[in-house]
Amino acid sequence: MAGNYSADIQAILQSSRYLADAVRYGDEMLPRFENGCAQYSGWWGEEGGDDDFANAVGEQVRREQQQVAETVLAVTGGFMTLVDAVAAEADHVQRPQTQALDDIQAQGSESETRR
Repeated sequence: MAGNYSADIQAILQSSRYLADAVRYGDEMLPRFENGCAQYSGWWGEEGGDDDFANAVGEQVRREQQQVAETVLAVTGGFMTLVDAVAAEADHVQRPQTQALDDIQAQGSESETRR
């Protein structure tokens, strides 16, 4: 029938939970990356001396590690925004139904007091 709208609120909320789980895995990614970086720190040599290779790549390595960390945080933040948006959508969809049920109940209460 044209003009009808229906939504499965529980399915919307469940999808939000799935997204939140994905974000949690993303949150675990950065500490694992940082632990990995700590394990190979200095493998390129000793900086500050006559090791030209270490002096050349040390700053680049730190810069790239920082860029990866910032990217992970940005992606995780984007997913959190999406989780919040999906949850808000469920609220927006459910609010008219809740309001209608409240109005029906209020009308029923008024009818009972008039009898």
